[in-house]
Amino acid sequence: MVENKSKKLLTHQELGTRLDLYSFHEIAPGAVFWHGKGMIIWRELEKYLREKLDALGYQEVSTPVMVKRELFEKSGHWQHYREKMFTLDIDSEIYVLKPMNCPESTLIYSSRTRSYRDLPIRMSEITDRIHRKELSGVVGGLLRVIQMTQDDAHHYVRPDQIEHEVSDIMGLIKEFYSHFDMPLSFNLATRPENSMGDAKVWAEAEHDLESALKKAKVKYQVKEKDGAFYGPKIDVNATDSQKREWTIATIQLDFQMPEKFKLEYVAEDGFKKRPVMIHRAIAGTFERFIGILVENYQGAFPIWLSPVQVKVLNLTDRNEKYAKKIAAELIADGLRVELNTANETIGKRIREAELEKIPYILVVGDKEEKSDTVAVRERGKGDLGAQKLEKFKSKILSEIAKKSALAPPKRLQRREGA
Repeated sequence: MVENKSKKLLTHQELGTRLDLYSFHEIAPGAVFWHGKGMIIWRELEKYLREKLDALGYQEVSTPVMVKRELFEKSGHWQHYREKMFTLDIDSEIYVLKPMNCPESTLIYSSRTRSYRDLPIRMSEITDRIHRKELSGVVGGLLRVIQMTQDDAHHYVRPDQIEHEVSDIMGLIKEFYSHFDMPLSFNLATRPENSMGDAKVWAEAEHDLESALKKAKVKYQVKEKDGAFYGPKIDVNATDSQKREWTIATIQLDFQMPEKFKLEYVAEDGFKKRPVMIHRAIAGTFERFIGILVENYQGAFPIWLSPVQVKVLNLTDRNEKYAKKIAAELIADGLRVELNTANETIGKRIREAELEKIPYILVVGDKEEKSDTVAVRERGKGDLGAQKLEKFKSKILSEIAKKSALAPPKRLQRREGA
């Protein structure tokens, strides 16, 4: 897409207002009010992830938003993460609005006897009920929120399955980001000073993670002593169109949670052993990821994510019926369509649609109505001429099905203070 190089970049807050995606209100600091068009982006990401995870054999689970503090005392989060938790005193008992899903995931795992044949077990939980206290000075827009949605998953594996499972997760992450034209970089974070657990187990786990990185044929850096206290991890950074690097996806090995909750599986020799827990996130939090995407594309999303994919405009009043017919046919094929038959000049309505970042604009007048065609304008390319509707539908439906990556608009400068 060719843009005016002197045009200044907008923040995701500004774009959210202009494109009617979401808003923020003091009545709920650190939370997002999703508008209809913003929820389309949210739902499309959720739909894509769910379809991929279903195909890969994940079990989707759901756990309570509020649990007694004893769970987090047992996991260790009460001691190390208490300042970030929202607590409620109910009937003289302390409850917590969960700040993460992992401790509750272990209760599902331990609800029945597990065999070595059952592993790996992959539990996904896409939930918008995560709450974390943040200082008021750091909360802002979508990039730092208090109430968040995570595309969370926890894998329970045997030690001999770690490398293969991590390799599969790496493949999923690479495929997901291929739809956004955001280059990735990888870091391997190793055992920190304050780690817990056996040094030999740590060394084996780090070797497995490094083997998975090599198998994925990606360049990576080793971040010495930068792992979590409970296990080493791979952090995945995505670079946006403004050359900013964001740590979004992560793969973390955890030896401590299975130990704290006494998780077990019956091994092939009949003895009980501890599984290894893998925490993984692909998009991270939906709020933050969508905020990054909005700025990355400056609102000109790939067509599969665009809240409105086609805008239909009639040239004159006598073409209004034909315009409605075209819109109805596109909607019947599952496309997201808006019809603008306002009593305004066609130039003004085209300009409005372009400012709304609509991927395709269809204009119909007497000529198109007589020839049963539509005049097609594509975002960034302009007038493509007249086409039969079936040909246009075939093209756009193919683009959506492929979830083709779209290079973000090239810009040279950010708005000062953004």
